[in-house]
Order: sequence, then structure tokens, then C-alpha cells
Amino acid sequence: MTDTNKNSKKVDDDEVMITSSISDLEKMLEGVEQNTNSKFERFFLPALTVFSAIILGFFVVIYSITTDMTRLANSMDPNMGSNMTSMVGSIEKMSNSVSQMTNSVAHMQKNFDQVNKNMTVIASKLDNLDSISNDLTQVSSKMDALEPMLINMEEMNKNMTTMQDSMQWMQRDLSIMRASFSKPMSVINKMPFPF
Repeated sequence: MTDTNKNSKKVDDDEVMITSSISDLEKMLEGVEQNTNSKFERFFLPALTVFSAIILGFFVVIYSITTDMTRLANSMDPNMGSNMTSMVGSIEKMSNSVSQMTNSVAHMQKNFDQVNKNMTVIASKLDNLDSISNDLTQVSSKMDALEPMLINMEEMNKNMTTMQDSMQWMQRDLSIMRASFSKPMSVINKMPFPF
């Protein structure tokens, strides 16, 4: 008997705990609902109003854009298709011209590279012009010293010409003298001498 009373007492305690915990949960749920209602009224309703205003603004903007596009389509030239075709042809020609121009620019770039190399060589050779100029200055000073030598050489040449004339005269005189001595000498050569 006592055991059954104890068991029933335990069940009653558990029921009391469950009842009290359920009542606590209900109170907590009521507090959450009150907080949720106040938060809903404070945040969600203004956000919903702003979102509705944004949607309405987007609708107005889209409507005005479609109206403007309709006006633009009505105001377009009916020959625009043929004009676009000719424009496409012109763009193709321009593309070909640009590719040719690109090739020409590349060729020009190669030529400029060669010119740059040549200019480098010319610059190195121009650096040597200072030494060449100094050498030419020395040669010019030596040529100035050669001028009196050239005058002396010219006079010597004249003297040599005069001397050559004199030698010719001398040679002629010697040949005459030899001819004049040859007859007496032949006679003397024919004479017998004792020695």
C-alpha cells in the first residue's frame, strides 16, 4: 500500500512539474508573441512600405524606358537595314586597311631598328672624327713645313735641268775632243816605241 502511495505521489509530482513547465512555456510564448508583434510593427511594416515604394518606382522607370524605346523605334529610319549593311562593308574595308597599316607600321619599325643600328655605328664613327681632326691638323702643320721644301725642290729641279743641259754640252764637247784626238793618237799608236 505504501508503495502504491509513493508511486502515486511521484506521479503527482511529475504532473505538477509538467504542468508548471507547460505554464512557463505558455508565459514565455506570450512574451515572445508580444515582442514579435512589437518588432513586426517597428521593423517589418516600414521595410515593407519602402520595398513597395521601390517596386513602384522600378515599374515607373521601366514603363518610361519602354515608352522611350517605342518612340525611338518609331523615329528610326526605315532604310536603316541597308545603311547598316553598307556600314558593315565600310567597317570590313577599314579593318583590312588597319591590318595593312599594322603591317606597314611593323615594317617601318624594322626599318627604324635598322636605322637605329646604323645611327649607333655612325655615332661611334663620329666619335673618331675628333682624332681624325687632330691628325688632319698635324698633317696641315706638316704641309706648311713642306712648302719651303717644295720651293727648294723646284729650284733644285731647275738646277738639275740646267746641269743636264751642261752635261749634254760637255758630252758634245768631249765627243768633239775625242774625234780631234783620235787621228793623232792613231798615228802615235802606230809608231814603234822601244818600251
